[in-house]
Amino acid sequence: MTDQTSSDPYLSEYPPDCKVNPDIQALIRHYYTQVDTQGRHVEYSECFAEDGVLVVPQGREFHGRDAIRDVHQGMWSGVAKRVHRPTKIYPFGNDASEVTIIGTVEYWPDDGSYLKKDMAAVAKYQKNLRTGLVEMSRLQVWLTS
Repeated sequence: MTDQTSSDPYLSEYPPDCKVNPDIQALIRHYYTQVDTQGRHVEYSECFAEDGVLVVPQGREFHGRDAIRDVHQGMWSGVAKRVHRPTKIYPFGNDASEVTIIGTVEYWPDDGSYLKKDMAAVAKYQKNLRTGLVEMSRLQVWLTS
């Protein structure tokens, strides 16, 4: 793995000698910035394709940007701050459109407590033929309990 240690929680390590689309790398950083910023519900949902799918840790699926936007809004209920740290990204081969993400997420609930959980995710990406931008077509997330 290449080492990109930094105080930036959104910098990730990728396997050496594995070519990863820079647009996917940029979207991963952008996505985690949006998910951790309260009020960025539209920006968060725009990381996904119009018909994108989000599968939350409890296994429930949300289809489309409107539903995904509402999930992000709900994730902030009772949470004052959160920080995801996607520390390692494993692409499914050179120039793959699918990656596994390993990291942690820290929460500071409104009651002042602190929680830290390990996380894993599998994300699939596609190029929007209309805009030419890379977007997520599917994201499934798991958290330790």
